[in-house]
Amino acid sequence: MAPHAGGEIVPSMVELDGIHEGVLDFATTCTMYWMDRFGPACNLFTYQIGGLSPTEQFFWMKLEGMALLQEMCSDYNVVFTGGFQTVPEMFISTKKELTGPADIKGLKLRTAGDDGKIFTDMGASVVTLSSEETYESLMRGVLDGYQLSSPGYDLSMAMYEVCDYFYLGSVRQPQEWQPQMWNTDTWNAMPDDLKMMITEMGEAAAMDYYLFMTQRDLEAIPVFREKGANVLFIPDSIGQEMLDRGNALYAERAAADPFFDKVWESIKAFRAAYRDGWQRM
Repeated sequence: MAPHAGGEIVPSMVELDGIHEGVLDFATTCTMYWMDRFGPACNLFTYQIGGLSPTEQFFWMKLEGMALLQEMCSDYNVVFTGGFQTVPEMFISTKKELTGPADIKGLKLRTAGDDGKIFTDMGASVVTLSSEETYESLMRGVLDGYQLSSPGYDLSMAMYEVCDYFYLGSVRQPQEWQPQMWNTDTWNAMPDDLKMMITEMGEAAAMDYYLFMTQRDLEAIPVFREKGANVLFIPDSIGQEMLDRGNALYAERAAADPFFDKVWESIKAFRAAYRDGWQRM
């Protein structure tokens, strides 16, 4: 097997279809791109607003999340063997300073996932674009701001060239989990010892990737400032607005969608148990 970059074989964000159809043997992506197939529960496997931390997400996926993800995708020719764990992402990056929730109104933003719905409800106009399209749209003035990834990735895209304010804060996206997924026929054709090696190496790669992303972010933030960018924490009022609206959105979805409720209750129960044991020391 030879590795390929995103978009080389199938379009970016539709890797699951490539896996299902046998065009791809292996891929990784974000589950939040599958909302048109599975509904809002798919967002929860990538991240939750005000939800699990990176370590918590890694543990929850191993204990309960992977089985729920496989259940959601039971009609697809896909086997999930693990995932890549990443860091908190930028809250949002904009061309103008943000001081409170009212400043979101009227902005044209690029993002993807549950925060897109909330930013829309706060009065923004939201689109989902590729990284390259996002840079181009900001450069041409089509967008006022964006959310792509963490500081390290945004630096690799030279986003300081097209934005002025880069807001940190984990409440919008405390982490991101990206599945390691195989075409079912490819997976079944492998001998058991190779499957075990792939699974164990994939789990190790998950935390190695988390370490890599952490190091890259810590190196990136000073560079942003050297380039003249304003790197700040999101104002508390905007962070709280995102959290309050996120909780309301999840309660609404849980009431309307039994599978969403099942996944969200699992996440909340694990979060409560984990923090009861570790965060009161």
